[in-house]
Amino acid sequence: MSYRSTIARQPQALADTYAAARSQLAGMDLSILDRPLIGVTGIGASFAAAVVVAAQLQDGGRRAFAIRSVDMAGGLDLCDALVGLSHRGRSVETLAALEKLPSAGRLAITNDAASPLALAADLHLKLDNGSDATPSSTGYTATLLAAGMICEKLAGETADAFAAIPALAGEVLATAAGKMERLGRLFATRRAIDCVGAGAAMGTADEASLLIREASRIPAAAYDTRHYLHGPMESMDGTTGVVIFGAGRELELARHLERIGCPALLVTTAEGMEDGELLTVIRVPASRNVIAQGIIDIFAAQLLAAELSDAAGLTDTKFRYRMSDTKVPDSKAA
Repeated sequence: MSYRSTIARQPQALADTYAAARSQLAGMDLSILDRPLIGVTGIGASFAAAVVVAAQLQDGGRRAFAIRSVDMAGGLDLCDALVGLSHRGRSVETLAALEKLPSAGRLAITNDAASPLALAADLHLKLDNGSDATPSSTGYTATLLAAGMICEKLAGETADAFAAIPALAGEVLATAAGKMERLGRLFATRRAIDCVGAGAAMGTADEASLLIREASRIPAAAYDTRHYLHGPMESMDGTTGVVIFGAGRELELARHLERIGCPALLVTTAEGMEDGELLTVIRVPASRNVIAQGIIDIFAAQLLAAELSDAAGLTDTKFRYRMSDTKVPDSKAA
């Protein structure tokens, strides 16, 4: 399935995952996660998702943090409970993280109940997002949605921040699509693109930078907003671009980038920001739940990555570099 078609089918993929997760969570005891320190881990896009999930746990008063899977491979006792994210459940590093921490309560979120990661965990929640493409679209957003529903249950939340997400996905994708022709012109032939956000949006920025790298092969990197102001933005100019997520200091950053002649995309919930000569604004609905906001915010970046991929003549081009040691082999494919 093509990258653009998987982006477009996210409303259905998210609706299916919502229904599946709701059914599973109705009978799931999450007490093994109700511990003093919760780690959330993954690699690649799943680590970007882990940053968003950890931020939601923190927002709910939990001591939680995102930790890279490779940092747990040594078996250090770094957390009391661990949530492992991996769409197919075959990431070697994430599997090692769960296996090396047997004393912690372990929950895995994958789309395969028979995957190595699912089998290594005490609890497993299965996604129902259907097929995904490279780069990931439905896998990333479905993982966030399922993790968000887990966070709600763990916190005893009665409000449901995710029931409306499938419908919102269609609305936001349609709104963002209306800005892509303009962004395609402004972001043409960029030598590098930075992606910037704060808190949970740092995870969104990380995922956006990965999408741009994978889809268009343009060098891209992610930065925390305040860190970005302390030097990293110094290299940006008329030959580069910046993608910004947020409604705080990010607004002035967007204005400043336009003043220095650098094209920028601002994905924001803020009112009153308008397109400029080089600034493109995509206003999105606001959610009090940071995971729901992370899902809403990433749609524009997915479409931008597809636009840049098409412009580079790389539409649905397969990865050039395939590593032999990053996934547990699938015996069914042998």
